[in-house]
Amino acid sequence: MAGTSEPKTAAPRWMRVTLVISLAVNLLIAGLVVGALLRGGPDRERRVARDFGGAPFVMALDPEDRRAVIAELRQEPGGLRGDRRKLRERFEALLAALRSAEFDRGAVQEILAEQRSVATARQAAGERLLLDRLEAMPRADRAAYADRLERSLRRGKRH
Repeated sequence: MAGTSEPKTAAPRWMRVTLVISLAVNLLIAGLVVGALLRGGPDRERRVARDFGGAPFVMALDPEDRRAVIAELRQEPGGLRGDRRKLRERFEALLAALRSAEFDRGAVQEILAEQRSVATARQAAGERLLLDRLEAMPRADRAAYADRLERSLRRGKRH
């Protein structure tokens, strides 16, 4: 029958509402996952502490002090992100130097020295902030910190 066509039926209202709610929930979950990835996930504090070379010392702080030291470290000139960017650039330069036709010992040595300089500056800043925090602690809190640090270091030993 050439002139007739089936009437188009729209999806029921409840189905459209369910679809919109499902989409909203999926977007919410995706946003939470992306946010967690951008924040660094649950091990963020450990990674930041490791970045300045003092992971056991920072992780032995109580959570409030740990967050404060990490926040202060982020406020340091150059910040952690700037240092990471510098180290990444130096690492890329190192890879290029290693892959070049001729090995240039002087160039590689300079790159390694620059990496060491950034890492040393970061570690010095972390140590200063940690010392400031420890100095401000009452004796009992420092003793509790020492106990946590000792437990952490004993767990880390491999026999």
